[in-house]
Formats: sequence, structure tokens, C-alpha cells
Amino acid sequence: MKSSPLLLAALLLLPCAAAAQKLPDLGGQAGWTDKEKQEFLKYIRSDQAPVPQGQVKAQSSASRASASARVRKARYAALGFSAESLSADDSSARISDETSGLGPRLLVGGHLFSWVRYYSGLRYGRYSQVRLDGTSARLSHLEIPAGIELALIPLGTPHTRYVLIRGGVSLHNFYGARKAEFGEPLLGWRNAWNLGLGYEWQFPDSNWRANVTAEGYRSFSGRSPQFHGLGLAASLVRTF
Repeated sequence: MKSSPLLLAALLLLPCAAAAQKLPDLGGQAGWTDKEKQEFLKYIRSDQAPVPQGQVKAQSSASRASASARVRKARYAALGFSAESLSADDSSARISDETSGLGPRLLVGGHLFSWVRYYSGLRYGRYSQVRLDGTSARLSHLEIPAGIELALIPLGTPHTRYVLIRGGVSLHNFYGARKAEFGEPLLGWRNAWNLGLGYEWQFPDSNWRANVTAEGYRSFSGRSPQFHGLGLAASLVRTF
């Protein structure tokens, strides 16, 4: 049977390939020269990834401090509405309920720690106060709250749900009429304590949250009349 020309060519190339590898005789390793040993090591290392050259440099303390400074804690802004009822206590211990109604509210804040946040903001509302002549005056109420809130995750709930416990102080400005129109006017700037309890949840895969909060405040200034209020707020929150 005649041999194929391709088979004959392959047989002729085998010695050439063996010679090109330049491998020493593996059966006589005891008699290898240094050159043969180096050639064998070069062969077995030929399919390994190259080792990077040079030295690993230590990061300086200034570089580490610069990297730490770039880490920014999360902040947020909450815009919503608050419905409140306000009451005033005059010098004769008489309590008068003044309807405050619905008003817009903006809060901004950020994280001090993972579950401790600070906040500050503005709220505007309208309220009614009775004049000396028996008529009702519709006045403006500006509140500037500031404080600390705890954002706690209840046991057994996802990490996108929070119970908010809020506490702080607020500055209130009542304006829109002349003091002479009232017996004991609730006008001007006054201070109050603030407390709140709420619930907040995050929309899936989003920087948006929503919360509802029950809040109250009570004045601590020495001027009469004293006042206190209670309300319910709902807000849409954007974190950034």
C-alpha cells in the first residue's frame, strides 16, 4: 500500500520538532550539564504567567488620610406637609384651641453615624386667634426645627424600614397682626421643645424614601401665653 505524501511529510518533521525543543535526555538526568538544566527549567516555565517586576510601594499616611476624607456620609432632604392643632395657655390658665391647619414642611439632614441623624428645616402654617372684639384673626406661623433623630430597624424587618425617634428644639414666629388687637397675643419669636415618632421606608433599588411622623412641641419661654401643638406629617425623602 502506498504512503500518503502528507504522512511522509509529518514523519520527516518529527525529528526537526524534537531538535527545536532542545530538551535534554530525561533518562540521563544525573549527567546533565548546567546548560541542560537551564534549558529544561526554561521549558517548564514557558507556559506560566510572567511575574510582575518591581516592588510594592507602601501607601503613605497622607494618601490614606486623603482617601478617608473623600468618604462622605449620606445626606437627605424631605419635602411634605404637616397638619397641626395648636393650643395657647394664657396667664389665667385658660386654654384656647387655635386651629393651625395644613402647611408645607422642608427638612434637610444627614448621618452622624449609621443610625443617628441630624436634621433642620422650615415649616409654614396658618392659625386663628380671637381678637378683643370677638372676631377671629388669621395669622401666620413659621417654625424652624433642629435636632437629632434615631433611625432604628425593627427586628425581623428588612433593612429598608426604619422607626424614627426624633427630639430637638424649635423656634416659632407668629405674625400677621398688631399686638394691641389681642388681650394676650401669641405673636413674635418663641422657643419650644420638639418630640416625634415616625416610620420610614425606602423604595426598592432607589434613593427615594417616604415617611410619616407624629410630632409635638411645647414652649419653654417665660412669656405668656404658653403654647403647645400636635400634628401629623407626611414627606417624600431624597437621599444623596
